[in-house]
Amino acid sequence: MAAKALDTSITDAAARRFLESAEGRATLWCDRVTGLHLIRTAKGGSWRYRYTDPTGKRRTATIGRYPALKPQQAAEKALAWRTEGADVLAEKERRKREAREEKALAGTRTLRAYIEGPYARYQARRTAGGETLAILRTNFNHWYDRDLATLTRADVMAWQSWREGLGRAPATIKRAYGALRTLLRQAVRDGVIEDDPLRDVALDKPAETERTEALRERRAATRRLLTDDEIHRLHVGLDSFADELRQQRRNSRAHGKPELPDLDAVAYPHWFIPFAYLSLYTGLRPGDLYALTWLELNPAFGRLVKIPAKTRHHPEPARVEMDLPPGALDVVRAWWAQQGKPATGLVFPSPITGRRMDKKAHGKPWRRVKRLGGLPDDLTFYALRHHFISTLVAAGVPLLTVAKLAGHKSAAMIEGHYGHLCPDTAREIMRQYGQAVAPAGSGEANRERG
Repeated sequence: MAAKALDTSITDAAARRFLESAEGRATLWCDRVTGLHLIRTAKGGSWRYRYTDPTGKRRTATIGRYPALKPQQAAEKALAWRTEGADVLAEKERRKREAREEKALAGTRTLRAYIEGPYARYQARRTAGGETLAILRTNFNHWYDRDLATLTRADVMAWQSWREGLGRAPATIKRAYGALRTLLRQAVRDGVIEDDPLRDVALDKPAETERTEALRERRAATRRLLTDDEIHRLHVGLDSFADELRQQRRNSRAHGKPELPDLDAVAYPHWFIPFAYLSLYTGLRPGDLYALTWLELNPAFGRLVKIPAKTRHHPEPARVEMDLPPGALDVVRAWWAQQGKPATGLVFPSPITGRRMDKKAHGKPWRRVKRLGGLPDDLTFYALRHHFISTLVAAGVPLLTVAKLAGHKSAAMIEGHYGHLCPDTAREIMRQYGQAVAPAGSGEANRERG
């Protein structure tokens, strides 16, 4: 088969001879492809292409270096440009400009730029916006410099594996990923990105590891009724905590600080005391107690209406509605009066700033109450919520009713985690049914009459 004819008069041999003998920036022109030439450079040779742009200006574009680019390849490139009538340098400038613009745009599309800018402003108009932003910052801060449009399934799988390795519960991981997906959908609506890169990406089925199994077992052990002794010690701890604070304040007032408020004159010397009682009586999560407002907790009518933060972002969020039991109502009205009977605002504002407190603010007083009451060191504050739910389940309250009082949309979680506390009602119901339908004079009916 005959070799393909060269499209250029400059052969490989001719190019080598020229570069070996030429001086300075000498030029070797091609006789077949108009504008194609080889120019001698300090490091060898460079293929160039001279053409006239649409304005009539003569311009020269670099094709490539010799000998990396052979004469035939350089000729083919120059012929293609000439055939297309391309303004080569203008096209290069356009691509550079687009690359610069894309780089600048990518800088505005980073997770950091969007979260701390447009999305923060968007969430500021939503009731649970602060909590959503906190979830995103905690879970995805290592992606802060990533362009939102470049996120991939591999990124999500690596993130899920990392969170599982830290022992995070599947529900916690799912909630965080849901917050990210919501952010991406809003970014599309805002025009920050054209498409959601994770639109079709779902989390993998939760990995079952020794660590997650151990975590599940530890959590299952906490979902129980508190013993009568633990309830007694809780009250002792709270009373002792109040007495301790009052005594400390008496000492301070007597030794140079008389301007400090008299804690003997108030029902509760510390916000944590009504905070703990309200958790015990209502089962509210700590986060919902921190966010609780007087519009949601009505002391006059003794009624609590609260949308839990965990479901606030759902299309149909859960809703806690309950009439406060007498003990809870006494606590609420006393605290309300102590706060000046406000009509609005937080039930438990920061004593320093007046704003919402940090989600761990109850940790220190809780540890003190446990020590004063003799409660186990590993007893978590969340045990008060577990006790609330466990008591209702053990009393035979329908699981869907328990779920609604606890702020869940369905009974599935209650049944899965607290179902072992349900009384064996089926056996008793069947026994009663058998007695009701037994014929007169049968042993079953006689036992009933006996």
